Amino acid sequence: MDETREDLYRRHADDLVRFATGLVGPFDAPDVVMDAVMRAFLSPSWSGVGNHRAYLYRCVFNRARTHYRSALSRRVREQRAAVPATSEQSLPDLDVLEAVSRLSMRQRAVVVLTYWEDLTVEQVAGTLEISEGSVRRHLARARARLREVLR
Repeated sequence: MDETREDLYRRHADDLVRFATGLVGPFDAPDVVMDAVMRAFLSPSWSGVGNHRAYLYRCVFNRARTHYRSALSRRVREQRAAVPATSEQSLPDLDVLEAVSRLSMRQRAVVVLTYWEDLTVEQVAGTLEISEGSVRRHLARARARLREVLR
């Protein structure tokens, strides 16, 4: 018998929230997951999906990216309104989590799955439905960016 949507959600919810937490932070992660899962379940393509787990991870990734972009735009607008254009701002010292939050969404997803979820390159590729070469490339770029930012 096929697994119901409710069963799928219950089985993967904790992992999806952990993944989303690494992408958007602990406060927004549950909302991102719920929105992504609901969109996935209501999608016309859901019935043709072969790997539901990978599809849900992909949906969470896409929803997190949209959430991150809108939050970033809002922050930029708020900072522009709050800080005069002539004011000089220096960047505060960054810790690792802050540095990771400055990576692109794809790089962040690969880093979270590789280091926090302890998945292999092959498993990350399967989870995000991208090639192993893409995973390696995103990891290499993320490491280079983190070295640069954390110096």
